Amino acid sequence: MILVYIGYLFMLIGFVGWIFIIIHAFKASVGQGFLCLCVPFYILYYAFAKFQHPKKGLIIALFLAGYGIGGALQQIGAAQAASSLTKQLGDIKIEVPAKAK
Repeated sequence: MILVYIGYLFMLIGFVGWIFIIIHAFKASVGQGFLCLCVPFYILYYAFAKFQHPKKGLIIALFLAGYGIGGALQQIGAAQAASSLTKQLGDIKIEVPAKAK
């Protein structure tokens, strides 16, 4: 379960990088900002092609690594939680009653 919370922390770091890129896109033009918000994966194009900032590499790394590592840790933590729950509950048999005629 701790991995899920660490995953949330990394997702928060990715969100901070995302905010930097979105703010820059809206400063460039409102159209670029809305494209980054509404069109899937356009923010990746914008981040690599149009984003100009002295710490561009760090911000893109925060954005991509934060979401990537955070998502992976959340999935691993959820799988571990499901596995431990299955071990605790054991085999559960569910019987469905037959229809009465």
